[in-house]
Amino acid sequence: MVVYITGICPQDCYYCPLSETKKGKDVVYANERLVEGRDWLHIILAEARKMRALGTGITGGDPMMVPDRTALVIRTLKEEFGRNHHVHLYTSGPFEPSLIETMKDAGLDEMRFHPPIHTWSSFRYLSGGVEGDASPAIPFHELILHARDSIRSVGLEIPAVVDEKGSKTSNAGSLLELVRYAARTGMDFVNINELEASHTNMGIFSVKGFSLVGDSMAVEGSRELAWSVIKRVQGEFPGTKTVFHFCSSVYKDSVQLRHRLKRMANNLRKPYDIVTEDGTFLRGVIVTDRPDDITALLKERYEVPDELMDALEDRVLIAPWVLEEIGPGLEEETYLSEVYPTWDGLEVERIPL
Repeated sequence: MVVYITGICPQDCYYCPLSETKKGKDVVYANERLVEGRDWLHIILAEARKMRALGTGITGGDPMMVPDRTALVIRTLKEEFGRNHHVHLYTSGPFEPSLIETMKDAGLDEMRFHPPIHTWSSFRYLSGGVEGDASPAIPFHELILHARDSIRSVGLEIPAVVDEKGSKTSNAGSLLELVRYAARTGMDFVNINELEASHTNMGIFSVKGFSLVGDSMAVEGSRELAWSVIKRVQGEFPGTKTVFHFCSSVYKDSVQLRHRLKRMANNLRKPYDIVTEDGTFLRGVIVTDRPDDITALLKERYEVPDELMDALEDRVLIAPWVLEEIGPGLEEETYLSEVYPTWDGLEVERIPL
């Protein structure tokens, strides 16, 4: 499960992909569901149960901007689902170091640091690197050291930000220095994500000369940069205990999201739902202002079992294989609907019958 704990963040990364409804706003979401009201913790637990979540990622914004809320969510998840429910959080920092103990006491398993990009090159001057001014990176370095003394697993999670076209920026070199630092100090892991465009950062990406790969939202050159940095650092530090991961844009959508949807769909499916390979529901829909009359008609004329249909306010949901057979005999509008098994029930396709 993904818990988006707040949109407040001390950084202003130009590549941040968050939507206008979340960025800079103190809102909470569990997966796609807005969490609000006095029972907000129960809503989070309900979302976890819907997908039989084995763990939770807490993100933002920056969860450390609302430490009491973050610790409460971690503690609640652990109490409800047990110590094996793995909880990790992302933070860009900086924050008060004592808050690390707060997260540890709440039960946090893993902390993923995302230092702001302007500090990356300065990490080359820390922990056995070359001599130079490390001051921009020192606050983040100290937090990482403190976390490694307290939290079970500590690493980096950063995007592979390519150099700007026609400028002298060296994002690629800065990324290399940060990953070298992780390997040099033996951090538990480094997760490098393929840089992605969104409708909120597309404008600045265009100004910086970034191009997209085909019809995807992945930035051209980001994948190649990530792999080249990983291979180079592995060659330079063959004895490091640091584990390196690369997460592509496609993987997030086709694997991570799909697996989460499938878990939720298989847990929530009704007898009239078909779970697709993508983890969506396929169901039949009869549009009507008299749903009870329609279900009675279906039961009497077509002998449709109660469990294969459901009367809602303005429609009847019905097994798609049944509707395909009887739809031509009905006067009402009928169609097949493919929807996400999420709280918002986003419809992704509609096929009129």
